[in-house]
Amino acid sequence: MGPDGGGPAPGPARSRAVELRGLLSRAAHAYYVLDAPEMEDPVYDRLYRELLELEQAHPELIAPDSPTQRVGGTPAEGFTSVEHRIGLLSLDNAFNLAELEAWYGRLLKVLDREPAEDAPPPALPMVGELKIDGNALALSYERGLLVRAATRGDGERGEEITANVRTIQSVPLRLQLAHPPEWVEVRGEALIPDATFAAINAERQSRGEALFANPRNACAGTLRQLDPRVVAARRLDFFAYTLHLPDGWQPGHGAGAAGKAQPADPARPTSQWDSLSWLQAAGFKVNPNAALLPDLAAVEAFFTHWDTGRRALPYATDGVVVKLNDLRLQDAAGFTQKAPRWAIALKYPAEEAPSKLLRLACQVGRTGVVTPVAEFEPVPLAGTSVSRATLHNADRLAELDLHAGDTIVVRKAGEIIPEVVRVLSELRPAGARRLELPHVCPECGSELVREEGEAATRCVNSSCPAILRGALRHWVSKGALDVDGLGAKLIEQLVDRGLVASIADLYRLDAALLASLERMGARSAEKLVAALVASKVQPWHRQLYGLGIHHVGEVNAKALARAFPSAAELATAAEGTPELITAVYGIGGEIAQSLQQWFATPANQQLLGQLERLGFCLTAGPGELAAAGGGPGNGPGSAEAAPLAGQTFVLTGTLPSLSRSQAQALIEAAGGKVTGSVSKKTSYVVAGEEAGSKLTKAESLGVAVLDEAGLRALLEPGP
Repeated sequence: MGPDGGGPAPGPARSRAVELRGLLSRAAHAYYVLDAPEMEDPVYDRLYRELLELEQAHPELIAPDSPTQRVGGTPAEGFTSVEHRIGLLSLDNAFNLAELEAWYGRLLKVLDREPAEDAPPPALPMVGELKIDGNALALSYERGLLVRAATRGDGERGEEITANVRTIQSVPLRLQLAHPPEWVEVRGEALIPDATFAAINAERQSRGEALFANPRNACAGTLRQLDPRVVAARRLDFFAYTLHLPDGWQPGHGAGAAGKAQPADPARPTSQWDSLSWLQAAGFKVNPNAALLPDLAAVEAFFTHWDTGRRALPYATDGVVVKLNDLRLQDAAGFTQKAPRWAIALKYPAEEAPSKLLRLACQVGRTGVVTPVAEFEPVPLAGTSVSRATLHNADRLAELDLHAGDTIVVRKAGEIIPEVVRVLSELRPAGARRLELPHVCPECGSELVREEGEAATRCVNSSCPAILRGALRHWVSKGALDVDGLGAKLIEQLVDRGLVASIADLYRLDAALLASLERMGARSAEKLVAALVASKVQPWHRQLYGLGIHHVGEVNAKALARAFPSAAELATAAEGTPELITAVYGIGGEIAQSLQQWFATPANQQLLGQLERLGFCLTAGPGELAAAGGGPGNGPGSAEAAPLAGQTFVLTGTLPSLSRSQAQALIEAAGGKVTGSVSKKTSYVVAGEEAGSKLTKAESLGVAVLDEAGLRALLEPGP
């Protein structure tokens, strides 16, 4: 039927459209995923045109999974932030086989499989996969159809780029399953093959446009194009590597015409290797170089093989990813705060490049540590231009024997942080001056101090602007007080203009004063003041971490806050009974000494007093005390006294005045628990703007939903 046809599509046209969609989808899968073409290009083009004409004549025949719908519509005006149904965690890195073996030892320990003394470590089957140098994507399917694709973002939220991802031919628009699950989450890597990358850059050069630094950057830039047609023209590829299915889902069996049985859908995976097979059966492209490895020796052989083998691959890879194969053991191993314990990325050594040293600069950190920094002629490394690298301390500076005008060799440690590896002394200019750390602080001119037994050289002037700026940045950081809107540039203005001389001064700022600063409007100023007020209710362990005491990190701060539920108790122990501090698991003498020095400093005592007068309690809340198993003056009923004791919360969307971490801190301080997924056991879902699938699931399960006002009402203790 031609384009002039009218009315509903007749039965033959509808049947033909279904047939054409199936033929074209199978042909595209064979070509782009299996790399085994089964249809000549002219035949594919003729069938594609026939389907297109049918859909033009009868728009009701257009289906979301039609091959004609991979590219369509007008360019987007922008991207929206969406919440991932299941978060995307990063992987811990290992940079040599010794670090791999240390990871394996930790894995055996957490699984309670440590070998007896002098016995070889037990073998745990693992899967080795190439670490593709691309961009992680989260794909969401509902009842077999691709409904959303998003970038990784911060792991909890990403940008929704579905229209762009639909152009990637190796991403199935419909799963090849007879009875797909209600939902499927797939994780994988989008990439641009090397040959395609070279062609893109050649075309850009011919048009006088800036070249992409590497395929990864080109891929990232492509995925954020507002026009899907541009994305389609760049011919991205995709490898799937992770699968998430609904709890309890089991495959069904298809049935054809006249009740004829069709092959069963793939079984529910019980291992990572099964998951890769499941993904293949569902229509995804899986990297063909993955391997099932019976033990650690096989992992090391796999890593060694691909160190040279990767040079022949048509795409970039910078290491291998090793995963525990058994999914039940993965669950048992669990996660750290940032990464799964059951997987690790084993990276190949970074490339190196020579450069000429231009000058030695120095940076002053928040604790007064002065760090030497080499500034050199820019060199390309791991896809970026590098011109600065830390030299760590005076010992490293002396070890390198660095002289003015030296030629140095630079690399990226972990392909992230630039570092100077060595000096090519044979190329040193005649009469070059040996470089050393200065004797005075480059920021305030005070005499620098290096204590015996310490590698660090410090400025000990507490009024040093560099120390103050660093202390303020640390206090408002995510892990500490989490004050949104107070960035480094604004802190620099506040310090340079003499408006802030301590942490306490932040809480004396008003909106009118802030609004007068550069790049600050009245609304931004009001929001910042509100964020500062809200930060006063952050739990004691965050306040302790935010004080920036030497050696006290986030984990140590939590341990100390559990053992000493107030600043007063911790100060008393630090000054008079340091053995109580070292008795806390994970806390050593170095931390106890640092605490003693900090609490004995008059300026720090004044700061604590000022914070208390400003409304900080510097004391653990009921939830923290309950988590610590009580505390001084807390009887066995203290956990029950917390207003949210025994209740489980899930946070989704953006709240009006609280960040997610602030809301979580309030809930935990009141005895509640915050989890990442909604179930029938969830007490409340706290939903803000742009709430995602968690809100939908809560409504389907009948879980109570609160807004921020409802949460604050719950937090008020009962009479």
